[in-house]
Amino acid sequence: MKTYLILGATPLGQLVAQQLVEQQVGTVRVLHDAATSLPAKLAGAVTAFSGDLTKETTYVDALQDAPIIFSALEGMDVDLAFEALFDAQYHNQLKLTRFVMLSTAGVDHEVTGEMSYPGITDVKEYLNQQRYAAKLVDEAEFPYTILRPVTLTTDIAQTPQIIKEGEPVPSGTVSQATVAKVAVDLLKNGGADYQSLAVC
Repeated sequence: MKTYLILGATPLGQLVAQQLVEQQVGTVRVLHDAATSLPAKLAGAVTAFSGDLTKETTYVDALQDAPIIFSALEGMDVDLAFEALFDAQYHNQLKLTRFVMLSTAGVDHEVTGEMSYPGITDVKEYLNQQRYAAKLVDEAEFPYTILRPVTLTTDIAQTPQIIKEGEPVPSGTVSQATVAKVAVDLLKNGGADYQSLAVC
């Protein structure tokens, strides 16, 4: 039985957790900050943990049993959360199986056209934090995939366009449901190890 850990009770994190629950693939955990909560139906179907995501101790219980991790964390300070997570993993000698990280298009200066970052006031600092978070994942030395979607929407799922690192990415939008499908497939089946993929 596999263990899946979703970081963040964001709309995308909830979509991924819900799909994993519905597909009955194993134990599903959600770790989120204390200021957010899960819908009652989802909360009853997963094991929920909450706390300060910038504190190492917040992660210890959730990281038991070598989970496959999806980070749905968005916005500022994802790098601080990852520092705490990997400190907890290292100091407690906890095994991790695989890590799928939600990042954003634009971190590699790969977007053609204007990219919007809703809710972000300091785009330069935000992108720097995303780059540093990705560096932490890369240095952790276990299989990972980084997803770099263009601007997220609440539209229905479409067939995703996947663009490999180093190739230009057209600005635009992609639905959270589309990105969730890509993430769930990677979490369940692996593939795209040590790659950073744009999702359009």
